[in-house]
Amino acid sequence: MTATDWVNWWCCTWRWAHPAWQAQVLAVQGLEPEACAAVTRSRQADLLASLGVRPSQPPEPDVDVLLWLSLSTEQRQQALALARSICCAPLPAETTVAARYDAWCRSLAKALRPGLWADPQQTDMRPLLGAWLGPAIWPRLRLGWAPGEVGEPATDLPPNKLDTLWRAVLWRVSTP
Repeated sequence: MTATDWVNWWCCTWRWAHPAWQAQVLAVQGLEPEACAAVTRSRQADLLASLGVRPSQPPEPDVDVLLWLSLSTEQRQQALALARSICCAPLPAETTVAARYDAWCRSLAKALRPGLWADPQQTDMRPLLGAWLGPAIWPRLRLGWAPGEVGEPATDLPPNKLDTLWRAVLWRVSTP
């Protein structure tokens, strides 16, 4: 991802948001889809506010966010599945990750001891991803999923554990 791609991702939130966000905002505003392009050009601040995003200049590119954004949809799903396998005890007859990653996930789980800091009932890892990336990035990143599909970022979690978890997971999915 180039610096231009980063700025486009930050500033042109509407372009890559999940279609359900777009439909929801248009319905709330009483607009037709054809008016979308005009609204994005002339009412950007209002549009961002309706999405729960605070308008701001793009910060310096964040290496971790760049890596997440460069992953394919399949790799992102795999990353979430790996994090789930590490942080949550798998349910019987549940396949979360490929067998070749089982030992790696168990080793990382032993080192991180997520049972001491993560909610074992929380099986959606996106709130942990949001907690790791922080409040500056998460409002934009969450728009990649449908409205209501992702909860609020987890709070009061040890930053060092989140950092180790997500860096390891991103390394695993981006390494052939």
